[in-house]
Amino acid sequence: MTISSKNTIASRIRAYLRENPKAKPDEVVKALGVKRENVYSLKQYDRLRAKRIRMAKKTNPIVVVTDSGAAAMPIVLLDPVDNVNHPEHYKVGGIETIDFIKAKLTPEEFRGYLKGNVLKYASRAGHKDNAVQDAGKLAWYANRLSKES
Repeated sequence: MTISSKNTIASRIRAYLRENPKAKPDEVVKALGVKRENVYSLKQYDRLRAKRIRMAKKTNPIVVVTDSGAAAMPIVLLDPVDNVNHPEHYKVGGIETIDFIKAKLTPEEFRGYLKGNVLKYASRAGHKDNAVQDAGKLAWYANRLSKES
C-alpha cells in the first residue's frame, strides 16, 4: 500500500480505498486499525467535497488558498441556513454579534479581532467537524478584514 507523505488517518484510509475500491468499512478498520467512524466520516466528507466541486464548476465559488499556494476545496454554500455569513444564533438580542463587537472595540482592535479569526479558521480547517464551514468562515473574516482595512 502506498501512503502519502502525510501519514494521517485520512491519508491512510484514502490510500487503502484507492488500492481496494470495493473494500467495506469493516475491512478498512481491520486492515488499518482505525475507528469505524473515521472511515464513515471520511467517506461522507469526500462525497460532500466531490458534490461541492461539481457545484463549483457551475458557479463562482470562493476558493481558499493554502499556505503552500495550492487551491483548497471550493466553497459553495448549499445549506438553506447560512451558518457562515449570518448564523441565526448570532442575532439574539436584535444585533449581530460581529456588529456588537465592532461597536465595543477601536478600529485597530476590531481589525486584530478579524485577523485572529482568519488565523484561527486557517489553522483548524480540516481538523474539526466541518472543514467546509470553517473554510467559509475563514473567507468571510478575510473579506471583512479587507473591507475594514
